[in-house]
Amino acid sequence: MISKKVLANRILVGVGVAIVMVGMVLIAAFSAGMDTLVDRSIDSVIISALILMAVVEMRRALGRERIPDSFSWLLWAYGFGLGPAYAFFGFTGLTFFTLMIFAGSAITAVYTNNARALMYVAFMLVYPGMFLASLLYINKCVSTRYITPDSALYPYIVNDIWTLIGDKRVAQLLPYNAIGLAFVFAVSAFTDVFAFIFGISFGKRKLCPEISPKKTVEGAIGGLFGGLFGSAVVFFVFDFFKLFGPQCGLTFHDLSTFNLVLVYVLIGLIGSVMTQLGDLVASMVKRYCGIKDYSHVLGSHGGIMDRLDGVMFNSVFVATVYMFIL
Repeated sequence: MISKKVLANRILVGVGVAIVMVGMVLIAAFSAGMDTLVDRSIDSVIISALILMAVVEMRRALGRERIPDSFSWLLWAYGFGLGPAYAFFGFTGLTFFTLMIFAGSAITAVYTNNARALMYVAFMLVYPGMFLASLLYINKCVSTRYITPDSALYPYIVNDIWTLIGDKRVAQLLPYNAIGLAFVFAVSAFTDVFAFIFGISFGKRKLCPEISPKKTVEGAIGGLFGGLFGSAVVFFVFDFFKLFGPQCGLTFHDLSTFNLVLVYVLIGLIGSVMTQLGDLVASMVKRYCGIKDYSHVLGSHGGIMDRLDGVMFNSVFVATVYMFIL
C-alpha cells in the first residue's frame, strides 16, 4: 500500500514533468518563425541539461568499479559539451564530438589497460547520450531538402546562423519542432498511462518476467492503443484545429493524405513500441547494475533516466521519421 506522502510526491512530480513537457511544446509553437536564437534555444538548453543529468545518473549506476575515476573528466566533458556541439555544428558536430570523447576514452583505456571500462563508456555515449540527442535534432528540425521560394513553407523557414556559410539546404529550419516534441511526449506519456491501466485491469500474462515482473502482455497491448491515442491528440491539436497556426502542422507540408495518415499511425504504433522497449531496456540495465532507480532526484519517481527511458527511444524513432519522410 502506497503511503499518502509517497502518493502525493508521485502526483506532484508527475504534474511537474507534464508541465515541463507541455511547456517545451508551447515554447516551440508560439515562437515559430522567430529568430533561431530565441525560439529554439530555450528548449535546447532544457534538453542539454537533461542529457547532462542522464549521463551523470548512468555514470553513477555503472559505478567506479566498472568505469574508474580516470574516465570521469571525459564523461563530464561529454555531458556538458553535447548540447553546445549540436548548437554550433548540428548533428554532424555532435557525432564528431562523440567520436572525440570516445577517442580520448580509448587513449585512457590503453594507458590504464582497461578495455572493460572502454566498453562501458562506449555504451554511455550511445545510451543515454546519442539517444537523448535525438531530441536536439527534433527541436532544431533541419530541412533535408532545399525549399524553393514558391513553397508554402518558405515564409516560415528560419536560417541557422551557424550553417549559413555551408549547405543552404541544411541551413533551413522548419517550424515543425513543436509538433515533433509533441509526438515524442504525447505518444510516450499516453503509452505509459494506457499500459498501466490495461495492465492493472486485465493483466494476466507476463511480458518479460525476468526483466520487469510487473509488465504484462495485456498492458503492452494497451500501450499500443495509448500510442495511437497520443498521436491522435497531436493530430487534433496541430492539424485539425490548428491551434498554433497551419505552419506548425504536417498538413502544411506537401504530404499526400496517405502519407499524412501513415506518419501519424506509424508514430503512434511504432512510437509506442519504442517507448515500451525503452522501459524494458532501462529495467534491464538497472537489474544489471543492481539498483532500483537511477537516482532519487525526483523522489519516489526515481531519476531523470527513470522518467525518460521510454521518451529517449521514441525520440530516436520520431527523429528518424523527420530525417527520411518529412
